[in-house]
Amino acid sequence: MHRAVRSMAVIAAAVSFVATSCNAPDNIAKFCSSAVATLGTSNGLLDDMKASCVRESQTRESFGSFVISDPIPAACIDVGNQAEGLKAASKVLSSYFTALNDLASFGSTKAGEEATGLVNRASSSRTNLNAASQKALASIAGLLIRLGTSGYQQKQLADDIVNTHADIKVAIDGLAEAVGVAYLHQLQDEEAKTATRYKEFLLGHQTAADAILVLDSRWQSDRSSFAAKQNAALSYQTALNTIAKGNEDLAAHARSLKAKELPGLLSPYAAELESLVPAIQKAFQ
Repeated sequence: MHRAVRSMAVIAAAVSFVATSCNAPDNIAKFCSSAVATLGTSNGLLDDMKASCVRESQTRESFGSFVISDPIPAACIDVGNQAEGLKAASKVLSSYFTALNDLASFGSTKAGEEATGLVNRASSSRTNLNAASQKALASIAGLLIRLGTSGYQQKQLADDIVNTHADIKVAIDGLAEAVGVAYLHQLQDEEAKTATRYKEFLLGHQTAADAILVLDSRWQSDRSSFAAKQNAALSYQTALNTIAKGNEDLAAHARSLKAKELPGLLSPYAAELESLVPAIQKAFQ
């Protein structure tokens, strides 16, 4: 009888925690899973950072050169290394939202198992993340490790959400600038040099109507691709800002919000993220 009473007390405490600390599983899961899906779209942009650098270098080749091998310039290898570090930074943030979802739904998480290694990759791959962002990522990784320990007390979660939200914002802002701004500049450089290459060819072939028609068709296709990727980069920045705002609201109400109030707080953020993800992914399919 006493054992049953103790069990009921434990269950009641858990239910009370879920209802009062912003961790109603169905509602927090939607926001967290949307954040994880959004952060996952960074892979397409980051992979194309290196690819765009390689394509830009190929604009220096003459038409008809028919190069058999395509050596990757050293500058593009560096861009690729930066992209891999930024992927690791994105994964740290993704692991944070995965951990929140796990703890809200199951009471435990293993999302932090790779945290230290990811932070090391983010800081050692010559990323263009600033020092504040790298420091924030290290702090988030430390929390993820604590969240994954068997001795972690779930009642600490509301305080940890509050204490970590500033680091989440700094890390997200750093990622948005490193990926969105740097990638946009890379695309704009590639677009300008592609246009210059076509124009230079046409200057020497002004009477070749067939060549003009073919290059015009190619340019229209290229323009469409550039526009889609540039829009994806802008949508990614918007999505990261949405994640940051949602997390700010979550932290602001982590100690006081009732479970029934949670959908009204987080659902708009989840809905916006779900609308942005397909637009980002489509550009790289």
